[in-house]
Amino acid sequence: MKLSMIVNPFNERNLQLAAQVGVTDIVLTYPGPGLEPLLNAKRMVEDAGMKLSLMERKIPHLKYVHNLPGRDQQIEDIKTLIRHMAEAGMEVLCYSWMPDEDWQRTSSTVVERGGALVTEFNLAHVGRNVTDADGRPPKITAANELWDNLKHFLDAVLPTAEEAGIKLAMHPDDPPLPELQGQPRIMISNAAMRRVTELAPSPSNGLCYCVGSLHPAGENVIAGIRDLADKIFFVHARNVRGTARHFVETWHDNGEIDMPAVIRTLKQAGYQGTIRPDHAPSMAGETNETPGYEMLGRLFAAGYLRGLMQCA
Repeated sequence: MKLSMIVNPFNERNLQLAAQVGVTDIVLTYPGPGLEPLLNAKRMVEDAGMKLSLMERKIPHLKYVHNLPGRDQQIEDIKTLIRHMAEAGMEVLCYSWMPDEDWQRTSSTVVERGGALVTEFNLAHVGRNVTDADGRPPKITAANELWDNLKHFLDAVLPTAEEAGIKLAMHPDDPPLPELQGQPRIMISNAAMRRVTELAPSPSNGLCYCVGSLHPAGENVIAGIRDLADKIFFVHARNVRGTARHFVETWHDNGEIDMPAVIRTLKQAGYQGTIRPDHAPSMAGETNETPGYEMLGRLFAAGYLRGLMQCA
């Protein structure tokens, strides 16, 4: 297992901080089209002594998720992105099938240990999203259509991924509700994650196992890791308390998920990929402008996860 991280903002100082706490692989947020942004990021990461390995977040996807006009071009753009990732020496593209673009929370100012600030999702307050998600989907798409659209996407993209040597890793929905604001959501269980891998069997078709997304849905994440280990290409580690209808994020050592057991199970399953500290509290002195993605809390989380990895 290796330790990876998104650094935010992406600059030399934060890359240095990541390297200092033992990160070996950097996860790049989608920087826009073209090869040059990837090559520039690769140079910066390698100058800091690490490897640019993975990409996730903010990848345009609503046209092919909902089968909207422009779907085929958006799929072609993903295929081009995959080829560019291969040219830059990257390995994993983490994507999602969230029909409303990205993760959502209703508050970013819940007080955690020592006055740190964490995010909360409360279905009773839905509509006041505080993350950088784009908002409600452009149309309502039925669950069976979401699966059909995913099958179409995988059949179109996987040959390119296989040829390029890039692995696709599906991230579960966040929050993991079967419906949000009238829109069905399908990536909310271990069974759904397995179904993704069986929809289009391929060595490039796999999963990003996010324990903090699946636990609030009532899923047994330890059992999920054991069952899905052969298809887990990337792991997100964060901790939470509550249910899919109402949960708060916590420090990585202070939630309901048994994080030591998660790391032990990954080790026992022979997982060889990277684990990244996912959303973390905003600490004293930070602006909390990007909740979950400020640097200090994730530096703590990286050290904690590194210790668990060594113990495992």
